[in-house]
Amino acid sequence: MGTGRSSLRRRVAQLEARLRSTERKLEASERRRCHLEANRANLTREIRRLREHNEILQAKVRELTARLNADSTNSSQPPSTDKPWKERRSRKPTGRRPGGQPGHKGTTRKPFPPEQVDHRIPVVPERCGNCPRRLRPEDVLGEARRHQVVEIPPVLAEVWEYLLHECCCPGCGAVTAAELPEGVPAGCVGPRFQAILALLTGRCRISRREAREVAIALFGEKATVSVGTVVASERRTARALKSAYDEALDAVQNADFVHCDETSWRQSNKLAWLWAAVTPKLKVFRIDRRRNREAFRKLLFAFVGILITDRYSVYRIHGVLMRQLCWAHLKRNFRALTERGGKGRSLGTSGLKIVKAVFEEWYRFRRGEITRHGLRCRIAPIRKRLDRLLTRHINSPVPKARKIANDLREYGAALWTFARVEGVEPTNNAAERSLRKAVLWRKGSFGSASKAGSRFAERMLTVSESLRAQGRSILAFLGGTIRAGLNSGQRPSLCPPMA
Repeated sequence: MGTGRSSLRRRVAQLEARLRSTERKLEASERRRCHLEANRANLTREIRRLREHNEILQAKVRELTARLNADSTNSSQPPSTDKPWKERRSRKPTGRRPGGQPGHKGTTRKPFPPEQVDHRIPVVPERCGNCPRRLRPEDVLGEARRHQVVEIPPVLAEVWEYLLHECCCPGCGAVTAAELPEGVPAGCVGPRFQAILALLTGRCRISRREAREVAIALFGEKATVSVGTVVASERRTARALKSAYDEALDAVQNADFVHCDETSWRQSNKLAWLWAAVTPKLKVFRIDRRRNREAFRKLLFAFVGILITDRYSVYRIHGVLMRQLCWAHLKRNFRALTERGGKGRSLGTSGLKIVKAVFEEWYRFRRGEITRHGLRCRIAPIRKRLDRLLTRHINSPVPKARKIANDLREYGAALWTFARVEGVEPTNNAAERSLRKAVLWRKGSFGSASKAGSRFAERMLTVSESLRAQGRSILAFLGGTIRAGLNSGQRPSLCPPMA
């Protein structure tokens, strides 16, 4: 009996020992489980953090790639900033050689009429081309074949000297000095020479030193002037052009529609902005230190017509129903979204299809295939497609896509003004083309070194681009304006003559 109890106690002790061992194992297992759960939670948080960080890095890579690939086709950069080695988008190759194609009707210069010929030299062959017989003037047959050569005779600068005498009055003994006659400039450069210098630096965009060298090469050593004289000549030209510039600025305010744009400039080595207001016959430029509404209002202070611009926020002070947003800018925005990739790609791809459809209808209208009423009817379903597309992306996680969608939803009515108003185009290309000359000037001269230089730049750009659009001579206009200032005469107008 005692042996049985002893065996039972040993068995119970063994079971208790095994139980305690199992409990210890369970506790260790629980600790390991808790440790694994904590590790899993930490790993989950780390994975989430790494994914978020990866998304930020991917967005940053897309942003930097988009900046690196930015050019005139997907951003507001001018074509002059495109890298020369970058492959340009072009039409599909046709397999034809470049240049005129077989059957192309060439264009040749028309001969000058007889009243415009300054020198006429008859040329008669001396001997027969078949036998050695001498030919006489009476052997001439019919009319001669006309061959005209345009030549410029040597033009040398002339020096005009004015002897300003002093006279003593025999009555009172006062000495009176002679003054320059009317029309004679106070400087050493005459009106035509001053106009040529302004044309070289302000229209041809060459440096002042090069303008000095060109003047010597064209007109001889007597045309030697210093760089300081060229600068002083520019300032006198700017003052002479002030009335014509102000007249053009006032005329733009009364236009039915105006293309407006702006680009960066440098004045006194500080950032400034060159604004442009463009009509078919007048192109007015203004340099301002600001790129805000006040600067815009200084350019178009009384304009109430239709304003054609991009989506820059400054232009929103003009009524949305009196605006036309540029579809070319919108096309570049959609293309940038497509090339950027990510979640904004769908908006870019669909938007490009809509832009293509809009331009197809516009070109069809411009070719005369449809009427303006037909244009509005064809545009209506495209407009609905765009509204649905913008609605889907109004809350896009991509900031640029969200901004485009919200802007166009708010100011979308300004996209379609071209379909109802005569003369309004769907793009702002007119202003951008006018600004290209200014961009090339800025790239070559790095802007202007003073306010006086900015006045010369804006007035010369206004004169040269406006007269170019009107088909008028820039040199004749400059010379007439400078002479009128010296003679107190009537200055020529920059506004186009009434038909």
